[in-house]
Amino acid sequence: MINVILLSLFILSISLSLGGGIYETLVIYPNWKHARGPAELLQKLQSSGQLNANKRFWPMVSPAQTLLVIVNIVLAARFTGQAHCVWLGASIIIAGSRLITFGYFIPVMISKIMQPEKIEASRLQRIVKWWTTLSPLRLIADIASWGFALWALMLMETGR
Repeated sequence: MINVILLSLFILSISLSLGGGIYETLVIYPNWKHARGPAELLQKLQSSGQLNANKRFWPMVSPAQTLLVIVNIVLAARFTGQAHCVWLGASIIIAGSRLITFGYFIPVMISKIMQPEKIEASRLQRIVKWWTTLSPLRLIADIASWGFALWALMLMETGR
């Protein structure tokens, strides 16, 4: 029963992350990814809601998801049922995505994009373009992991 509950919470965390990522990609990024200079970028980050999301939404979702990833990797590794490989795969995919997020996306957002006045305008444009081009690729991992996690849950439920 605990496996089903923790896998369900994991699926919920992926769903939140996936929904937030899709929203940012389709609605938020287009508003600020073509900013020409530091002042315009800051203004667009503020008006798009990106600054609030970075302070209110993601700091709550990311650590919770990371904790659930660790717990689910451990539980999936110990699980002996049909869902073992699928569940472990879902957990490892998101773990990789979390590593990339914490290793690249968060540091660049905090140190460069949210502090654009410290960077020359043309370099800032390249950084923002690269960041907004790569960031949506994380959605592929979220979608794959979400699908595998749902499959694992289905296998657990039908295997009883």
